[in-house]
Amino acid sequence: MALFGGKKKTAKKAKKATSINFSRVQVFSKVEALNALLKGVKGQQVQCNVARLKLKAASLVSGRGTAVILNFQVINLKAGPRPVLVVDRPKALPGGNFIPADMPMDLGEKVEVLYEMPLAQAGGNRVYFNAACTFLQEAIYIPDKEGGKPWIASRDVTEKKIGEGGLRQGVEVLQLRVDKITCFPNAPESFTADQFEEYVFNPTLYCITGGGMWAKKVADYFEGIQDDIHKHLEDLEKKEFLKTIDNVQLIDFGVDSISMVTPGSLLSGIEHDKLMPSMFKKPNDNLMVLNSCVGFVLKFEIADEIKELLMRTFSQKAGREVEVWLPLTLGNIQEAETPKERVAFQIFPRDLIQETDPRKRRKSLGLKFLPPFTLHPNPEDHNTYRKLMVAIGQRLQDDSRPDEEKNKIASVQAAVAQRQQETKGQRVDENMRKAFAKRVEAQKRKETAD
Repeated sequence: MALFGGKKKTAKKAKKATSINFSRVQVFSKVEALNALLKGVKGQQVQCNVARLKLKAASLVSGRGTAVILNFQVINLKAGPRPVLVVDRPKALPGGNFIPADMPMDLGEKVEVLYEMPLAQAGGNRVYFNAACTFLQEAIYIPDKEGGKPWIASRDVTEKKIGEGGLRQGVEVLQLRVDKITCFPNAPESFTADQFEEYVFNPTLYCITGGGMWAKKVADYFEGIQDDIHKHLEDLEKKEFLKTIDNVQLIDFGVDSISMVTPGSLLSGIEHDKLMPSMFKKPNDNLMVLNSCVGFVLKFEIADEIKELLMRTFSQKAGREVEVWLPLTLGNIQEAETPKERVAFQIFPRDLIQETDPRKRRKSLGLKFLPPFTLHPNPEDHNTYRKLMVAIGQRLQDDSRPDEEKNKIASVQAAVAQRQQETKGQRVDENMRKAFAKRVEAQKRKETAD
């Protein structure tokens, strides 16, 4: 019985759990969702690739390595309980160090962990994960310690409580707090020359002494360029600060790297006060100095099909519509058939963009970076290259269709274009026409009443 006119409260219905569609890219950042995704890591050793983000723009080998995810735990931090991955000390890629002597890991440093595994929530299908993590500490990991529970603690705590035997028994690991996980239904794509040669033409590599505009910073911001890219390079050539390499042979487009073969020595003829002769003899051992003194920009032209897709999604890109300009950092140099060299570059994690609005173009810089600040050294920030890879993948998929399907799609597109042309400027929707007529009548009544 409800007294004083009160209404009887009805029990709230519990919200139905919505199933997640893992056939498309999903991003998770809530603790509950992260814990659910990481449960599958327990009880099995998952191979992974680990990268220190602050070294990504400096080298293709240092700060990168392969490792094994040994365990997953939930730790109570100041912000509340957070999932933490326990990863064994990564093995560096050949020619590099994961933790160089002059670049130790700092508390709070951003780390990227890439791995793949079957996921129960995805029907048992293999899913690809990109985990954005924060470094907490280096620790000692002893599996199956004290009744099946693993031991995870810093070296000092382990030595104090277990002794030197615990140090010998355990393995060195990294504890990484998981901040965000991006799930991909397919493996990251890369394209070889035989796949994109129909869409990419006339590649040219420019070497800029002085490090290029991305080496010049004002506080925490990259310095912009007053002129457009063509005028800027012309001025550099007049000042003899530019080396142009034509007839470059592109080998492959990777996730965040490009490989190519140059017709001659990449660094021959380049002069800089900080570059010693010994650095030219062993360039792979002096990449950080070389990248600070020499800037690299790759330019090539693209087919009309790629141009339309690219301009539709990212019209701010630098250069003409048929051009793509990619700032690069040197990764490594390998000998090829004399005098050629095979060179691997990393995509610089910023877009070179230009102002497209004619009203703003006079007052704005001809070239600037997006984003303009020096933080967030992620290759994902490079929209031009990402959109280019998507466009090439879409064209390859379209071109692989059977001729009958291609003809059907072409006929539908032609019919849609013809219908749009015929009805251009006409109100073909009857409901919209009636709604517009009602608004006109209401406006007339309002004017008459006034």
